[in-house]
Amino acid sequence: MTYSCDEVLKAFRNETETVIPISFWRHFAESEFIDGLQHPEVIQLNLAGHKKFIDETQPDFVKTMSDGYFAYPFLNVTDRTSLSDWRSLETLPEGHPWLSGQYDLAVAQNKLAGKRPTFYTIFSPMILFKWALINHETEPLTLSDRRFADFYEENPVIVKQVLFKIAQDLKKLIRIVLKSGIEGIYYSTQSIQDYRVDNKDFFEDIMEAVDLEVQEEIKRCFDLNILHICGFAGATNHLEWFTNYPLQVINWATDVDGYSLAQGKKLFGDRPVLGGFGNDSKSILYSGTKSEIQAEAKRIVAEAGRRGVIIGADCTIPRDTPIEHLQWAIEAVHQL
Repeated sequence: MTYSCDEVLKAFRNETETVIPISFWRHFAESEFIDGLQHPEVIQLNLAGHKKFIDETQPDFVKTMSDGYFAYPFLNVTDRTSLSDWRSLETLPEGHPWLSGQYDLAVAQNKLAGKRPTFYTIFSPMILFKWALINHETEPLTLSDRRFADFYEENPVIVKQVLFKIAQDLKKLIRIVLKSGIEGIYYSTQSIQDYRVDNKDFFEDIMEAVDLEVQEEIKRCFDLNILHICGFAGATNHLEWFTNYPLQVINWATDVDGYSLAQGKKLFGDRPVLGGFGNDSKSILYSGTKSEIQAEAKRIVAEAGRRGVIIGADCTIPRDTPIEHLQWAIEAVHQL
């Protein structure tokens, strides 16, 4: 069943819902870290994957994946292992293909979504920075957090300068994709998973400051947006630290961070919330039976209510999640 955009957006506006919106999202490229500027075939995989996934699941809204653009260019940085070399980082010119290519991607994805509200994914400066510090083909993702913390211990001033330069380019990107026809931005941020910077002082001085720099531009350009506090692969966040973040809809890892949808809605001042299902191979969504998945969908809605409640997963679902599992969850929510 396809619902009107206005019916779906009632939840995003924190209104009582005639329809409880539900959607899931996944990666389509073999690796999301393949550089689409060097391998344009990844962009075509991205679009073909979105088309098939939307056709098969018929979601109420579309949260798109920016596979192919995870690799921010970092102009004029020749040795990423040397923090002193990062002093030379230059912001991107307006016509840089990393910016213009994402406009083209957002336009194409929005077209595939049809009349569904579409939210384009943008990652925080800190995530983009830490991802640049490892070889994604040979090194674990968690190593990026340790190397970021190493850099911060070495020279916090350079780290902060780099983050705010990236933020300037993300603000350019936001203004560019504004013209693509999308409904808003899905802004993904995450605490560094290293005890040396996982503290309130670092959060307030660095993380919150740079996140707000980007989010204020998102709010200026779009009326409805989603804040994703990422708990992918077991990463943890102090959810209560993020309550000053201004985006309208909040998505976090309910399975990891210790707040149910209803508890999180209260924590964030009754703002709309998104999620409820776990997103790993141990979750009911991934491994449950039809009756288990549909019972979980009903339990989530019964606990969270139907005002400003949007059902989805904690984060990106595994690539091999059976499509019928998503269809079962969507069917159950649509029957409520």
